[in-house]
Amino acid sequence: MEDSDLGDFLYNTGSETGQPPEGPKSNRFFSLYDTITELCKEKKMCLFKPTAGLEYIPAKLSQGIEWYVYFYVTDPVSGTLRRIRMKINRIKNKRERLRVARQMINALNERLALGWNPLVEKVAPKADTDIFDAFESFLAAKKKTAESNSYRCYVSFIGTMKKWMASRSSCKGRFPVMSFTHQLAVELMRDVDANDKISAQTYNNYLRFFVMLFNWMKEKGYIPENPFEGIKRKSKRLIKKKRRMMTDAEMARLTGFLKENNPNYLALCLMCYCCFMRPKEIALLKCEDIDLKKQTVHIRAEIAKNDNDSYRTIPDDMMPYIKALDLSDPKAYVFSDSPDFTFRSGRKKVLTQYIARYWSDVIRPACNFPMELQFYSLKDTGITNMLGSGIPVSFVKQQADHHSLAMTSMYLGQVREANDALKQSHIIK
Repeated sequence: MEDSDLGDFLYNTGSETGQPPEGPKSNRFFSLYDTITELCKEKKMCLFKPTAGLEYIPAKLSQGIEWYVYFYVTDPVSGTLRRIRMKINRIKNKRERLRVARQMINALNERLALGWNPLVEKVAPKADTDIFDAFESFLAAKKKTAESNSYRCYVSFIGTMKKWMASRSSCKGRFPVMSFTHQLAVELMRDVDANDKISAQTYNNYLRFFVMLFNWMKEKGYIPENPFEGIKRKSKRLIKKKRRMMTDAEMARLTGFLKENNPNYLALCLMCYCCFMRPKEIALLKCEDIDLKKQTVHIRAEIAKNDNDSYRTIPDDMMPYIKALDLSDPKAYVFSDSPDFTFRSGRKKVLTQYIARYWSDVIRPACNFPMELQFYSLKDTGITNMLGSGIPVSFVKQQADHHSLAMTSMYLGQVREANDALKQSHIIK
């Protein structure tokens, strides 16, 4: 900002609230009441009173060849104090110039004491927006572009933040976005971490979301800097997967139970176990995506995690379960949202939460599965068993739609039986 940018700041109209009236009694200074009234109208107030000498230096008059009023405010980008000059040389009469300078100094100092910072307004013009209004703007923007599951997570994360702020007296009432400091961000994440029900992975999910949320606010002009920058995520060593692969006996229990009680859900499980499909891809799979003659499942780009089309091979052993499904309506979802949890085909897609809920509420108690056995254990087990059966790793990579052989090869070390070829290797000379 140039020194002269604020040259017309206070005396461009003379008729606005907070400015002295014209006429013989125009030597009256601004009152605090007028200033507060104007600030409330302009919505440029800071919630916390800044400290003079630390966050700003009050306005003063410099008299010389060039007369100007100057003051210092905190630069929101660098964090250092920066001087702002307001030239008043254009007023030729020195006595009148001094009178105007005093008025300016009084008005400026009252504003500065209330937290006004012209640099913040320039870098982040929406900095005084109530943070809860900013939350709603974010959700409205993301509702148009985010997936339904992602949007639900956004609402949940913001709900947690609102609840946390409501529990703190300093955050109650109208709360400008610029008042959410790095210290508050640190305290919020500290309280998230203190919750025994929050795992290291969930902690990182919270942090990742808050960084994304405030980056959006920064982009839209609500804040000059992201208060969550510099807060570290939990170490990957603390985020070890809490699921394991299924044994042959556990897999047999699962198929035996579902053959008798829910064959459609068995076919759904085999989509994950044999075709390595993700829950979302299964939920959005349509009857027209299955080709019984070619024994393939088409994963459309719009439902794939990597946004690419792919085809999965249906193994011969899996075909009887797929042929038993009702695929007569090409536009129907293979597994629909049926209230009786039969997962039959229909025009209403099933939610991934229902797939997980059936596993936890029905499968786990019926098959006596521990918590470590989750729905996604089917994919881990399927990839590992397929590699263990001798299928080339490149074929398994294609079936799993992995981006590299290295990712698929990670499962090779999980095969529990010794490799016969390795047993017969002769490398000791």
